[in-house]
Amino acid sequence: MKKVIPLLVLSAALLSGCGGGGSSDSSSANTGGSNVSNGSGSNTGSNNGGVTGGNTDAGDTTGPSAPGNVIVPDDTDFAEQMLNAVNQARAQEQNCGGEIMPAVPALTWDYDLQEAAFRHSSDMANGGFMSHTGSDNSTPDQRIADTGYSANAWGENVAAGQKNIPAVMAAWMASPGHCKNIMNGNVTQMGAAMVENMDTQYDQYWTQVFARPRS
Repeated sequence: MKKVIPLLVLSAALLSGCGGGGSSDSSSANTGGSNVSNGSGSNTGSNNGGVTGGNTDAGDTTGPSAPGNVIVPDDTDFAEQMLNAVNQARAQEQNCGGEIMPAVPALTWDYDLQEAAFRHSSDMANGGFMSHTGSDNSTPDQRIADTGYSANAWGENVAAGQKNIPAVMAAWMASPGHCKNIMNGNVTQMGAAMVENMDTQYDQYWTQVFARPRS
């Protein structure tokens, strides 16, 4: 039977907070829950006290392992290519859904954030779903905190069905919420992961995690 090619899906969760004088539209973390659609979604809030939920039971803090029938890209090549793609976007002004976002400094790669991203992409690939909420009910800020990373600001982009980094970056940059996460000047570090499971609806499951460490 011929496999039906699904619509590509992506979703963004943004929490932009600060330990100093910054502000945002909401004082609650991840207020809108997860947004899963054929377009995009964005959740906003503030995190003035740092990451919340670090002491919440989020299940296995190491996250689910990748299933045996998945493909995980080589860490070094993937990290370099994804970081370069994000920093190329950040190096110039971007139009995010009609809002002009100025160029912002380049990010550095962080392996704790990569661990959080890999945990979530593996979870989505194992379960064949796409959401900001993990199968263990973990939220993006919990997954970041579970690695030991202490964040003052964070954001997460997820997507499913894109075949490679250029394709998923094009989809994210064309979506206002995801574009704003990538162009967020409040974050300084990132990690990302893609896990592929060809036995599921969307095949490829992508996660980008952005953060600024608490000083």
